[in-house]
Amino acid sequence: MRSATFVARDAVRRALGVLPLAALLALACTPGVARGAELRPVELPRDHGAHPRFGVEWWYTTGRATAPGGRRFFWFATIWSSPRGAVGRVNVVDVSRDEVVLAQEWARQAPFARRTRELIVGGLAIRWLRDGRLGRLTVDARPRGGDRLRMTLRPRRPYTLHGARGIVPQGAGGASAYYSATRLDARGALRSGGRRRSLRGLAWFDHQWGDFAAAPNALRWDWFACQLADGRDLMLTHFLGAGDQPLPAPRHGTLVGARGRVTRLDAFTATPTGRTIQPPGARASYPLGWRLQVPSAGLDLTLRALARDQFVANRFVPSFWEGAAEIVRGPRGACTVESSREVPPVQ
Repeated sequence: MRSATFVARDAVRRALGVLPLAALLALACTPGVARGAELRPVELPRDHGAHPRFGVEWWYTTGRATAPGGRRFFWFATIWSSPRGAVGRVNVVDVSRDEVVLAQEWARQAPFARRTRELIVGGLAIRWLRDGRLGRLTVDARPRGGDRLRMTLRPRRPYTLHGARGIVPQGAGGASAYYSATRLDARGALRSGGRRRSLRGLAWFDHQWGDFAAAPNALRWDWFACQLADGRDLMLTHFLGAGDQPLPAPRHGTLVGARGRVTRLDAFTATPTGRTIQPPGARASYPLGWRLQVPSAGLDLTLRALARDQFVANRFVPSFWEGAAEIVRGPRGACTVESSREVPPVQ
């Protein structure tokens, strides 16, 4: 069902003369694209690079940053890839004004070379560079018009392998390799609207890959990444079925302690609270508040979106919500909420 939907979208975009890469994830679902490589436990630094034999892969960077004077920004830059091409996306929200100040999507029609750590799609480059024990990441996004986001990200703690040595369930019957840098110092600069601002803050990095795109509901999820003031980091993911309701399984989470201890989490709830919003052009509605409960960790967090203008409308991959949230009840800290609901559910 999902493959047919994406193929139809691709045909429409071809007819309109849009770049024929079109729906990247559709290509990953097309017979003959995924090559059936075997997922292996994650091993670093080997796996920082590209894995072009798999149907879907992405490198995701996001963070909250503050400029001199106190202006707050939320940003993300992501590259998705398949064996037939890649898509890059950057989005920067001025949280203080609830306004998107930098945004663009790019596409390329060539895969990345195996194990490359220099990922470039149009005006977006994400690089992993050797630097000490953990390396560093750089993000450089240059949309049209002279605007630019440049960030350098340095991990504060070792990388976290989620699930069983970096292998997690991905939808019904799928699996993916997945690791994160859950807490990075972020420094850089934003040039937007003719003004340059220095930025400092915290960031999060994800790298994930596999042949899961055709698994039922594998591309429909709510994902939460929280960095608590006491030094703990929390990641939770559940997948969505009909009516955008969470599926009882599979789901997975990880808690990183203040001293670096990693604990797998399987029993948790993420419940929408308060108002929802249906952004222009969106099929689905998106909660502006959440309650996250993790009984085994003694965590009960109530989240509230910091801005309403955090829906990311895309041309080449499904649109989604990617937003900064504050913790209004529970331990002090901040979260990122990602909700992928535009892909039709598989009944």
